[in-house]
Amino acid sequence: MNDFYQRKDVSKDTIEFTITIPKDSFNQSYEAMMKDKVKDTDIKGFRKGKVPTKMVETQLSQSVRLETLEKIAPLYISTAIQKEALDPIAPLTIVVTVMPEFKLANLKKIKVEKEEATISKKEIDEAIDDIKKNYKTKEKEINDAWAVEVAKMIELPEVKDMKELRKQIEDAMKAQKEHMLLHKRQEKALDEAIKLCEIEIPKSAIMYEARERERSFRYDMEQKGVKAEEFMKSQNLTIEKMRELWENDSKEALQTDTFLKMYMKEHNIDMNEEELAERIGALKKNAPKGTDMSVYDDENWQAYVKNVDLKQRAFEEFIKEVLGEMHKD
Repeated sequence: MNDFYQRKDVSKDTIEFTITIPKDSFNQSYEAMMKDKVKDTDIKGFRKGKVPTKMVETQLSQSVRLETLEKIAPLYISTAIQKEALDPIAPLTIVVTVMPEFKLANLKKIKVEKEEATISKKEIDEAIDDIKKNYKTKEKEINDAWAVEVAKMIELPEVKDMKELRKQIEDAMKAQKEHMLLHKRQEKALDEAIKLCEIEIPKSAIMYEARERERSFRYDMEQKGVKAEEFMKSQNLTIEKMRELWENDSKEALQTDTFLKMYMKEHNIDMNEEELAERIGALKKNAPKGTDMSVYDDENWQAYVKNVDLKQRAFEEFIKEVLGEMHKD
């Protein structure tokens, strides 16, 4: 465990630690404790130990989370104290930072104007000039014969002259722009929803995610044999600027995650065991050769897949609700 805490000397005899428990570590302990609770839970209509986990979790989620925290927090606190070589002389006071409760706002208030995708004559001319520069053709002049020749190269069907080539280029450019504009509208709708719900993420959570991004960045650079500082210098970036970017990105990611979870809960978006098994089966079927298949049986990995799929489903339902359309990649 490294870099999981921050130290602040409040006074000469009082030190404050901000400790962030890794999500994976917390979830692993939480799930193990919840399994124990399931074994010991009696609910009418079910044999002891056979109660569906989902039913128990609905009733015990909050208490089990607190028990999990009480179980693993001392380990992180003790490690921080040891790393700082401190000798406490009074009982520790623990203050826990938790995610505030947010309510889903009236999403009908979201208004995002639709921008029409139009392609100008100049844009088509520039596209044709680019094709001329990038493709070697027998026909040297831009004419009907050149249009037929180059259309085969760029796989545009049934082009017989320049007019048809220009029309197909315009249609392709328009479809691309429509896709881009829809993405922008979706991002705008999501931003508006987060603002309406007044989702403010605790600073400690944002900083933890930002540190994880920095750690991942440095690891990737190390794997490529590149020094992080040299790479940033080549891109005219400072570590201060990078940390600002990581912090902003972390805030947006956490806000989005929080909103989608609220939307899932409000609209009862879930995945049963049969659906999850079907999803895992599809992933197994399409796995690249040489893949370690045991990963597909790992419960933590399956939970990750389920979480990703549910958030994607929530996002799609949200977009359909507020925009009435969803892009198809």
